[in-house]
Amino acid sequence: MYNAETLQDIHDRAHESLRRLIAFCGVLTEEELIRPLAGFGFPTILRQLTHTIGAEVYWQTVVTRGYTEEAELPALADLAAMEAFRQRTAAVTRDYLAGASETELNSSRQMISDPGETRLLRPADAIMRVVTHMFNHQGQVLAMCRAMGKPNETRDLDYPVD
Repeated sequence: MYNAETLQDIHDRAHESLRRLIAFCGVLTEEELIRPLAGFGFPTILRQLTHTIGAEVYWQTVVTRGYTEEAELPALADLAAMEAFRQRTAAVTRDYLAGASETELNSSRQMISDPGETRLLRPADAIMRVVTHMFNHQGQVLAMCRAMGKPNETRDLDYPVD
C-alpha cells in the first residue's frame, strides 16, 4: 500500500535527479543537444528529455481524466525551456498527490490509456511507472553524453538519499 506522502517523496527525489541531469547537460553545445545518435529510440538528448517529461504528462492525463487524444507538448528548444517544463509537470503531479487519498491511490479502476483503450490500473502504479521511466531515460541521456565524449564524472545523478 502506498500513501501520498511516500509517493510524493519518491517523486520529488526522482525529479531532483532529473533536475541535476538537465543541469549537467549544460556542458553540451546546442549542436550536441540536437545531434542524432544511432541506437536510441529518441535519437537526440533534447528528444530524450522531452519524452521523459512528456511521459509524465501522459500518465497524469491517464490517471486524472483519461487519455483520449494526443497531448500537445510545448516547444522545448533549449535546456531552460526543458527545466521549466519539468518544473510545471512535477507541480501537476504534486498537486494530484496532495489531494489523493490512500484509497484513491491503491484502488484499481478503469482508465483510458489510449483513445478507445481502457485498462484496469492503480494510480500509485502510474506514479511509480513515471519514476522508473525517468531513471531509464536518464541512463540513456548519460550514455549519449558518453558517446559524444562528455561523460558525467562530477555529478551524482542517482536517486538522492539525502
